[in-house]
Amino acid sequence: MKGYIKGKNIILLENIPKNLKEGDEVDISITPISEEDYPFPTFELGIKDEYLNREKIYEPEEDAGSENVSHQ
Repeated sequence: MKGYIKGKNIILLENIPKNLKEGDEVDISITPISEEDYPFPTFELGIKDEYLNREKIYEPEEDAGSENVSHQ
C-alpha cells in the first residue's frame, strides 16, 4: 500500500483490505521513495511552450535572414 507521512501519522492512499477490522494488529514496512535517481544533483529543464511550435524552430528569424545570404 502507498501513503505519505503527515506529522506523526501515515495517511494511506488506498483503502485497507476488507478482511482487516479496527483493532487488528498488522506488521508495517516503510520504504522511503527516493525522488533522486542519480548520484548527482539534477534540475528540471524549463521549455517554453513557444519553442514547441515547429515554425518557431525551423523558420529563421527576420534578423538572421541577412546573415544567411551567401556572397558569391
